[in-house]
Amino acid sequence: MKIIELIDVQKIYKTQYYEVHALRGISFDVEKGDFLIIMGPSGSGKSTLLHLIGCLDKPSAGKVLINGVETSKLSDFELTNLRRDNIGFIFQQYNLVSTLTALENVELPMLFKGTPKNLRQKRAKELLELVGLEKEIDRRPNELSGGQQQRVAIARALANSPSVLLCDEPTGNLDSKTGEQIMKIIRDLNEEKGVTVVLVTHDVNLKKFGDTVIHLRDGKIQEVEHVH
Repeated sequence: MKIIELIDVQKIYKTQYYEVHALRGISFDVEKGDFLIIMGPSGSGKSTLLHLIGCLDKPSAGKVLINGVETSKLSDFELTNLRRDNIGFIFQQYNLVSTLTALENVELPMLFKGTPKNLRQKRAKELLELVGLEKEIDRRPNELSGGQQQRVAIARALANSPSVLLCDEPTGNLDSKTGEQIMKIIRDLNEEKGVTVVLVTHDVNLKKFGDTVIHLRDGKIQEVEHVH
């Protein structure tokens, strides 16, 4: 079953004086349960592509479909709901709320969805246990290491049981050992929970975790590599 489908997707950023062609006719699809890695140098269009898949932006041309729904035809309200209910995000910068505890950070997406407090707390505790942080639930981000903060971010991304997990350089701020641990957590979620993963990176060492690797250069697909 195709969970993500891109058909001849183009993205052009226009300024007063010139146009930047960030994506130049990208087509591929992602099956449910896939682990896709998108690789390429800075400026190749990786993050732009992830933002389009994550409904944070719309293509200039072409189609992006999530679970068969064409995103460019949705209103902002419908896009927000699609993101909230279907997509989990993990960023390089963690993006945790500094004044909230680990537990409260994980609860946030469920709060926005209107999940009752007792169910929110129960699920948040289960997710923090899943990423090995059951003893850190009352700590705030500044009391956690980078690796622990990224684990909280992973737990938060899973709060609303998304069908797709989008990861933008998730190990970029971590040392290699911690980065490996984070990647193993993401891979386990993919293999054991069936979560579809799309991960953007420029780190060639992460290739081994994916099923398929798309190599981007200058906004075009240069090569599709099947790892597993």
